[in-house]
Amino acid sequence: ALQHYYNTGMHLLSAGKPLDAATYFRNALAIEPDLAEAHFNLGNALRGLGQNEQAAASYRRAIEIKPDFAEAHGSLGVVLHDLWKFEEEVACYRRAIGIKPDFAAVHSNLGVTLKEQGRLAESEASYRRALDIEPNNALFRAVQTFTLPIAPQSISASVDIPAQFDHALQELSAWLESSPANRAQLSDAVGLQHPFYLAYRDGNHVGRLSRYGNMVAATSDQIVFPIPDRSRLRLAVVSNHFHRHSVWDVILRGILANLDRSRFEVFLYNLGHQEDEETRFAMTHCDVWRDAHTVTGFDGWLEEINADRPDVIFYPEIGMDTTTLRLAARRLAPLQIAGWGHPITTGLPTIDIFFSGELLEAPDADAHYREKLVRLPGTGCCTTPIAIETAAIPEIELALARCPGIRFVIAQTPFKFDPADDALLANIAAAVGSRSSTFILLNDPQFSWATGQLIARLKQAFRERHLDPEQHLLVIPWLSRGKFYALLDLCDIYLDCPSFSGYTTAWQAVHRGLPVVTLEGKYLRQRLAAGLLRRIGITDTIAASHDEYVAIATRLATECREPAGRAARRKIIKAAAPQADHDILVVRKFEQTVIDALSERRHHFQSGDNAQHKSQSDNTKKGWHEQGI
Repeated sequence: ALQHYYNTGMHLLSAGKPLDAATYFRNALAIEPDLAEAHFNLGNALRGLGQNEQAAASYRRAIEIKPDFAEAHGSLGVVLHDLWKFEEEVACYRRAIGIKPDFAAVHSNLGVTLKEQGRLAESEASYRRALDIEPNNALFRAVQTFTLPIAPQSISASVDIPAQFDHALQELSAWLESSPANRAQLSDAVGLQHPFYLAYRDGNHVGRLSRYGNMVAATSDQIVFPIPDRSRLRLAVVSNHFHRHSVWDVILRGILANLDRSRFEVFLYNLGHQEDEETRFAMTHCDVWRDAHTVTGFDGWLEEINADRPDVIFYPEIGMDTTTLRLAARRLAPLQIAGWGHPITTGLPTIDIFFSGELLEAPDADAHYREKLVRLPGTGCCTTPIAIETAAIPEIELALARCPGIRFVIAQTPFKFDPADDALLANIAAAVGSRSSTFILLNDPQFSWATGQLIARLKQAFRERHLDPEQHLLVIPWLSRGKFYALLDLCDIYLDCPSFSGYTTAWQAVHRGLPVVTLEGKYLRQRLAAGLLRRIGITDTIAASHDEYVAIATRLATECREPAGRAARRKIIKAAAPQADHDILVVRKFEQTVIDALSERRHHFQSGDNAQHKSQSDNTKKGWHEQGI
């Protein structure tokens, strides 16, 4: 019986059925509780189900039973990476390598996490070791290319990243071209990693992301579908975020809540594992709901989408999830569209339209996208204010009581702070007065190491202005939404990150009446808060330069010293904030754009003129070669 349960579990796991496999491994463990291999494979099944904490526990139990189980140490490291426990992850990889020095996959995984942390020399050594062991492994070469540092520690390091990515992409292309066997591995390697953090580096990246997109799309056949004539267009939405999240709150919820269902049949594909009351809301606003409880793995999603045959697929956040990326790189529907959940071009030849907002884009923004850019009205959002009760933050209130002067809050993850902007806070402090300001930052628990590096950079900037950073910088824990709203009520001014603006946090701030200072840059990712402020008619805090950013913050600080002036401004902002919400015109323009685009494609198909699709399909298959990546 033990062998039957274990072997069946292994068969089900290899067949992509982790839920059933987990049941069989548990049955095996009921007979033999100390079977390390069963604990290990139960961990693999649980990881496939997105149950990372439980998977980690299974791997740890396997290691307790069999301390020299290198595979268990390595797999535990992978799960810890997904749980943002990077120090523990590195320790697991090193233990696995200590047991099994030629464990190539672990050397590669160690290289990934070290590179993300900016430990480039160590990362390069790990990658080199992985390729010494398996020189023809396309996956190792791909992850080395597409993994980028999260938080560069200097201006020069930040500026160099795009060029380094270009060079790595060219090297990968040359390796692929050197052998048919190398090219055959491409489909298993490319798409499992995405240059997500390229968006956090300055510049127009449409060229390099298009070259990357060609490479990703070349891994699969691109099918030209006939377009059926249905009474309602079949719209599929593929997302990892059908729950309380900025992608859901700002981009997706308003569309689903207000879509004209007499014209659209809605299929929702929930690739994520997190669920809450908003998930249940989404389930009531669709005709067909599919999720990870019933669909397993990439191949499972591919089968479901091919069976459902949607007319249109909407990807609100391409780049934030590898499964979404791999699906989006295929032609699975006649029309495929993207939203700005990740606010930069996808670079994919398989995405036809990129939806943004009129107030979010510069006049020349079409040149920033491979897709056809469609500017929806306003900010391109149809949001609904979130009813949140503030929660008590007594320890933070006590800390703030000890801080003098104006309270500035900068509530962003550390990788949104570019080194080129490090001097801004110190310059504001110097302009406001050496002991008259406190800058509040939140320690992101997922990237606490990066927060530490950021604070070290900011402290150095303060010292260079002959200011004591300990008197100005206050780092507090990451807060729940209710506690964050309480913090906003206690602060005077919200500072947006110039190099990568935040829409959701600025939206939350104005609804609390907090003035937002932002620097409007060239690209969508640098214009989100500015677009929001233009939407609500509060434009006097939008800067066009670093100097103006400092001047606006200083002016607001002077105003906030007078209680009446502070209260008056907050009242004006709070009254204006609702203008950002309930923009039904966004949904109507979204609908009409989709209908018109699909109608045009149907016309071309029915007239036999499908050259556009055919050309795109052919270019996708061979584009990474012809484009000279």
